[in-house]
Formats: sequence, C-alpha cells, structure tokens
Amino acid sequence: MTTHPITIDSAGGEYMEAVLVIAWAVKPGDPVKAGDLVVTVETAKAATEIEADRDGWLADIFFAEGQEAPVGAVLGTIADEKPMAGQPASPGPAAAAATAANPRELVADEASSSIRQPGSRPIASPLARRLAAAAGLDLAAISGSGPRGRIKKRDIDATVAARTNERDAAVQRTPAPGQTSSVAAPTLARQAVPVVFIHGFGADRSVWRQVVPLLGSGIETISLDLPGHGGEASTTTSSIEEIAFLLSDRLEEMGVGNAHLVGHSLGGAAALALARLGRLAIRSVTLLAPGGLGPEINAGFIAGLARATTVQALERWLAVMVGDPSALPGGYAQAALRQIEKTGNRDTLAAMAESLFPDGTQGFDLGSALAELAVPTRLIWGRLDRIIPVAHAARAPGFAAVHLLDGIGHVAQMEAPALTARLITETVRSAG
Repeated sequence: MTTHPITIDSAGGEYMEAVLVIAWAVKPGDPVKAGDLVVTVETAKAATEIEADRDGWLADIFFAEGQEAPVGAVLGTIADEKPMAGQPASPGPAAAAATAANPRELVADEASSSIRQPGSRPIASPLARRLAAAAGLDLAAISGSGPRGRIKKRDIDATVAARTNERDAAVQRTPAPGQTSSVAAPTLARQAVPVVFIHGFGADRSVWRQVVPLLGSGIETISLDLPGHGGEASTTTSSIEEIAFLLSDRLEEMGVGNAHLVGHSLGGAAALALARLGRLAIRSVTLLAPGGLGPEINAGFIAGLARATTVQALERWLAVMVGDPSALPGGYAQAALRQIEKTGNRDTLAAMAESLFPDGTQGFDLGSALAELAVPTRLIWGRLDRIIPVAHAARAPGFAAVHLLDGIGHVAQMEAPALTARLITETVRSAG
C-alpha cells in the first residue's frame, strides 16, 4: 500500500519553526477526497487548515492533537488503498523523503536531549520569542522544556510567574515603617481582574489570537463570543441591550464581578452597553473602532459578510476590513467560511444585521455611555477604516486617549497586533 505525506511548509508567507496540531478532521481508515479538510494546525499567526491533495484514505497520524510538529514534518499520510487492520503502510517516494528529512523522535529521546548546551543559541518558537520580548526576558537564561531544549510558551509563562512570585515574596519580607518583626505579614487573598475581550460582527473570539499572547505579564484574559457567533451561535438577539444582558449573565456565571473591557466594532458597542448596564464593576475600557458613536456604517459590508456563500465573495468583503489586504492571513476567508458553515449561523447573522443596522444605519447611540465612563478609556482607530468612519472618533470625550493609526483599516488587532497589545496593556495598568 503506497502512502503520500501530509505536510505544511508555510502559511501565507509566515516564517515558522513549528506548528501545533489543533484537530484532525478524520481518523485513520476514513476516506478523503481532494480538497477535504484533513487537519488544522496553529501557527504563530493563526489557525491553518490543511486539505487533502488527492483522493484516498487517511492511513497514519504521526502527530496527535496538542503535539507540536516541526515545519516540513510529515503529520500523517494518505493511502491510495483502504488500509486493512494491522497492515503496515509502505511510504511512497515523497513520503519516505519527507520522513527521512524530518524524523519523528520518540518522547523518551526528546526528554533526554532537552538540555541546551552552554553558549548555544536559544531555540524558541516564534510565539515564545514574542512573549519573552514583551516581558523583557532573556531567552538565554530560560531552560526550554521542548525537544532539544526548545523554549515554548509554557516556559515563558512559568518564568514570568516565578518572577512575579519572587517579587511578591520580597515585598512580604520588607517590613513596613516602624515594623521590627522578622515574621512576614500574611498575604491577603486577591483575585486578578481579567481583561474581557469582545469581538465584532461576523467574527468570533479567536480574532484576539494574535493580541492576547503579547499582553504584559500577569494579565488574565477572557474572550467572549457575542450572541449568534462562535460558540454562542444558537443564541439570538435583536438589540445591543440584549447583548449586554447576555454578556453580563455569562460573566456573572464565571464569577467575574470586576473587569477591564476591550471591544472591537460591534463588540465595542457591546462593551459600552455593558458598562452602562452597571452590573459589572468596570476598571478600564479600550475600544477598537467601536460602534455606537454615529449613524454611518458600511451597510454593504455587513450584508455581504452575513450572506457570503463562496470563498471568493467572502475574500472580497474581508479585504474591505483592512488597509492592506496582505494583512489577512493566508486562507483566512476559507477558514471563516468553514466556521460559518460549521456553526450554521448565516441566517442568525443576517437577522442580527437587520435588527442592529436597520436601513444601513447603526440603530443604537452609545455616545452618552462613553461620556459617562469614569475609568481609564482609550480609543484605537485606523485612518483607513472603511467600515465605521474614523470621523466618529471625534465624539470621544476629553478624558479619553485617542489613537489614529496610519495605514490601518478596521481591524487593528489583526493589522497591528503588537501596538494594539501595548495600548491595551497601558490602559489596564493605568487603572492601578
């Protein structure tokens, strides 16, 4: 039985050292058709779907869900014939060459070679390098837990946590003025105040994937799906007030009573409505091109996004979101369309669009909610925004910081994730 390799070498021109296997869409022995989704992997930028390049049957899976695979490694194989139980596969020339170039070591071998030699260059994933830079960490001083000492996200998280614990312990050991006892005062129990992220119309919580890892150390995050979107696709709503109540209920169920809010577009309007509702103690608000500050909106974009049924149509509308279309990850439209088809929320989105944006107009005004905020507030808007006019930023009250970004369109979190993360971090920390 001849098999053919399933590999990934790049994603939209992105430099990668490794990918993380997120989910296999089929299991060994299942038939596949050319173009069928086989496996989804996560790169430093986004999720990438790998499709079958031929008809056949999935024969092998070499990297299970949750495992990291080197770029170019053979993730699995597709056989020309249906594998029989217990039948060994015979790799074809391409599969054999790829396997030889990227052998899969045993876990025991990986563990035994996880110590980096002194003086050697630290090996780290792109995500780990970005997190280390944001936290001001020296990679050379970090021991990696991955194969051959590779530094991964969990190593950065552990280092940041250890540094925070050491700092807290030092504060405990420092006596207050007039205190002579050498016994440290007991640490008061405290609960971290999370940053709650709310996405825009037609998206889901994964839109914050590039921003969250770049936030400052010690920041806890919660990303919510709007009603009618993502994991909440079955929940319908017709007003911004209903959205606020539903989000408030979910946060209450999570035990969240205090939060920093970050909202984009419709999610920005939802954040303002949530603050106005008063059921949650708001510590700071960061809004990215928020809705609710003027009647104008690109009605064609909203309708097109809700009704698109082909990759080509969706690509045209998604390109309107950004200042430079190359900012969209490769395969983004295809992944977005698959998500819509998977959740089956196309009709729900269309109904929400008609209710929230009647006659192509924003059907809610949250300018007063913005003006009434009494916490650190920041607005981030791309000067090339073609969805919600950047001129709406002029309604920001004098106490709010306003950042107008050159060359950026409607989705700063995708077009300028590092700057967006920095501004969110500054807002959160300014709240004390």
